[in-house]
Amino acid sequence: MKKLTVMLLSLCVLFAGLTGCAKSQKNAEKTDAAKAWKPSKTITIDVAFAPGGDTDYNARMYAEKLGKTLGTSVIVTNVTGSGGAAASEEVKGAKPDGYTVLFTQTSFFLNKVAGITNYGLEAFELGNIAGRSAGWAIVAPSKLGVKTLKEMVEKSKTEKIVLGGSAGATGSMVGEQLNKLGAKFNVVDYGSATDKVAGLKSGDIQVTVVPILTAMPYIKNGEFVVLALAEKERNKAFPDVPTCIEQGFDVAAPTYYFFAFPKGTPQEVIDTFNNACEQIYKSKDYQDKLTKSYSQTPFFQKGDQAKKTLGDFAVSAEAAFKK
Repeated sequence: MKKLTVMLLSLCVLFAGLTGCAKSQKNAEKTDAAKAWKPSKTITIDVAFAPGGDTDYNARMYAEKLGKTLGTSVIVTNVTGSGGAAASEEVKGAKPDGYTVLFTQTSFFLNKVAGITNYGLEAFELGNIAGRSAGWAIVAPSKLGVKTLKEMVEKSKTEKIVLGGSAGATGSMVGEQLNKLGAKFNVVDYGSATDKVAGLKSGDIQVTVVPILTAMPYIKNGEFVVLALAEKERNKAFPDVPTCIEQGFDVAAPTYYFFAFPKGTPQEVIDTFNNACEQIYKSKDYQDKLTKSYSQTPFFQKGDQAKKTLGDFAVSAEAAFKK
């Protein structure tokens, strides 16, 4: 009889404990729900580059689904100028209420290095890293006769090799990184990707750095040869293109696309927005469309991990241009 009583008492204690845990979990869920931001008007995403480009495309991939996920309308505006700095300035001065969001990419940090801006990510509240580009390709005319990055670097030591970059931008960053590792490229500002392609064709420049999707048509028709991808790993869409790192050059300049809010935006606003973006990122529809349209491997980070990724890029950008 005593054993039965003890068993019954033990079961009662166990049931009470489980009930208490369930209530605590429900209370925690209610608290989290209460903290969640519920937008009540239109959210404007200021994209730092022109319509039709990769940054704009990545922004709109999220914008078209964020409205439904957040329960409000979301619009995209393209605020162009000064290498993306115009949009940064506009959002930096906006009210920190969650209704104005910056969508830009890692050229944001190069603007500071080039002296276009005098601030970095500390002037904003980071939302999340929403994607990573297909990669930057180092390309040369096939008629030059080089087939690898090492051959091009060696050639630069004995001949005048002009590398077409863009002032304070990724192409020049890659050129300067290679020069710090022994290359002797004459890195010049050669404008847009279209300008660089024309420069390679005319022979005005001998090597350049452009988005791999820009280079692929010329690689396929035999006009250009791709020497390396300036990324940390190969792009699965172009498995035969080796990275600089694989060829012995510790060079990588990945383009990350990210959301940022005005300084002082409440954390619950940022968390709600980030969770909505993460939900979109995980969807099969989003991932399939991104890979098919832009050959990008889906990528998403938030919180301290995202801050470290962008912080590491900022450090490498400053080091590349440091004289």
